[in-house]
Amino acid sequence: MQNTAAVWWTAGAAAAGLVLGAVASGLTRRFLGRERNLAGSWWFGAVQTGAVLGLLGWRIGARGELAVYGLVAVAAVPLVVIDWCEHRLPRALVWPQLVSTLAGFAVLCLTRHDPTPGLRALAALSAATGLFLVLAVVTAGGIGAGDVNAAAVIGLVTGWYSWTHVAGALLTASVLALVLIAVPAAHRQDDKGATVVPFGPCLLTGALIMVLAGG
Repeated sequence: MQNTAAVWWTAGAAAAGLVLGAVASGLTRRFLGRERNLAGSWWFGAVQTGAVLGLLGWRIGARGELAVYGLVAVAAVPLVVIDWCEHRLPRALVWPQLVSTLAGFAVLCLTRHDPTPGLRALAALSAATGLFLVLAVVTAGGIGAGDVNAAAVIGLVTGWYSWTHVAGALLTASVLALVLIAVPAAHRQDDKGATVVPFGPCLLTGALIMVLAGG
């Protein structure tokens, strides 16, 4: 019975992801600086979102966290595509993602009469944001404002589970960024000649990995 339920939750979440991803691809096209046939296509966003939501449905199942993380994932796919293509994370997408996640976790805390995960998530949000603000100053532009905003989301969604998940997500993101430095098509040179990689996809992928691990 448990395996059957997992299959149904996986299939249902994946199907919802296909529909929501196709709709959210409109945001990708809107915020891309120029038209990109693959990056902005509805089916590309649908497949990516369906795959992510299917994994979340398989790992989390019939729990309220699935709805919260599903909303995060729907917004995350356009952010990943935009940052990969143009090295920027629009606040118009990140901030609603952050606010909706806060609201979702608040509802879970209230319905379960347990504020502990929510308070830890808020503390992790503050810690991750503070860390990236310091890095932004130290690197003099190597970490952008969009990365700071994304770090807040990552701290929030992983802090819901534990501080170990927060550290794991940030460590995974750092490793992925180092890998991207070795991929010519994945990085560029800034005005000062420094190598810059799209860190948003690294952060969001690190968070996904830790959420799946903690699910």
